Amino acid sequence: MNNHKVKANGHYVELDSLRGIASVLVLITHLMIVFPMIYSPSSPQDNLTLFVLKYLPFTRALFIGGPEAVKLFFVLSGFVLALPFLKGTTIRYLPYLLKRFLRICIPFYVAICLAVLLSIVIQRSSIPELSEWYNSMSWTTPISARLLLGHFFLIGSFNVNAFNNVIWSLVHEMRISILFPLMMYGVIRYSWQKNVAAYLLAGIIGFYLGGYGDTVGYMLLFVVGALLAKHRAFFIKHYKRTGSLPKIILFTFAYALYSLHAPGSNPLITGMVSYINMLGCGSLIIIALSSGRFSTILRNKIVSYLGRISYSLYLYHFIILVASIKLLYGIIPIGFILLLTAAASISIAALSYHFIEIPSIKWGKTLTRSRDTAIQQQYALPPSQ
Repeated sequence: MNNHKVKANGHYVELDSLRGIASVLVLITHLMIVFPMIYSPSSPQDNLTLFVLKYLPFTRALFIGGPEAVKLFFVLSGFVLALPFLKGTTIRYLPYLLKRFLRICIPFYVAICLAVLLSIVIQRSSIPELSEWYNSMSWTTPISARLLLGHFFLIGSFNVNAFNNVIWSLVHEMRISILFPLMMYGVIRYSWQKNVAAYLLAGIIGFYLGGYGDTVGYMLLFVVGALLAKHRAFFIKHYKRTGSLPKIILFTFAYALYSLHAPGSNPLITGMVSYINMLGCGSLIIIALSSGRFSTILRNKIVSYLGRISYSLYLYHFIILVASIKLLYGIIPIGFILLLTAAASISIAALSYHFIEIPSIKWGKTLTRSRDTAIQQQYALPPSQ
């Protein structure tokens, strides 16, 4: 029996929960890498336990696996965005884009305004005891009109680390969202082999070039998510037919692919590892939808609520982390600061979800519904006499 729950808007509860878990993993990553020993390179000779935690994929993904969690965001976005297109109904581009803009940008604007305000109000020099990552990201960039405009439009090239470093992924998300209806034309019309081959080739070139090319590289993750949505019944049916042991092996292999990390900064290598992560992400999505034990965990009310507030949690946790450290470091132990950051991040994310995200989503639906009604009235046939 198929037990996975689907909301009226086509979103699967399990996928919301996966997004929530990914947001929590990003939060944990940022809490951990404020410590120099976690952020800086390690060797087994220095500390074997720490080395295993940092570099063994299975453990690394749980503690400092933020980059891999973002890859899961991308594949999930491709899956969820594809569902309305796959219903066979006409999707108007401007209403689609308006709803996408309001869904992403209104909560983002509120969060980034808070970050800019706090960066002005809370002044503190670098903290040598903390990591280079924290000190380089903690609101040290001078505010300029160009920087603020970059944050407003969210699709250009600007310093994404100035106020809230998580927005690098939102830039790619917005760029790809603009092109997504065109991408879906290819997903629907052509085979998965042709889609993967085309975007894989473009992605390799894109990651090699860097800059806007990185967005081209990440398109494959969205396309694979869309292809999974298109063929989900096939994958779910075949997964359910497998025995318990093969399912355990598949889950372990999927998690290993998802959690693989490439040390170093070579953009082409990290891009190719992103594609390996993508395979793990796609497998985990199918497993999540196949109504087994994993699905049961994901349908837990607490986990699913984390899924609902995941976008706000992603937006606010870094802002709260930097503000908390600037205000409290040297007054209370860093461990307590991080615990307060985690609790405050979840609390503020819940408030943002209910008072900013939900109204933004409703606003988008209202505006697009009004526009569709106006179009129907404009082209309606006159009543018969």
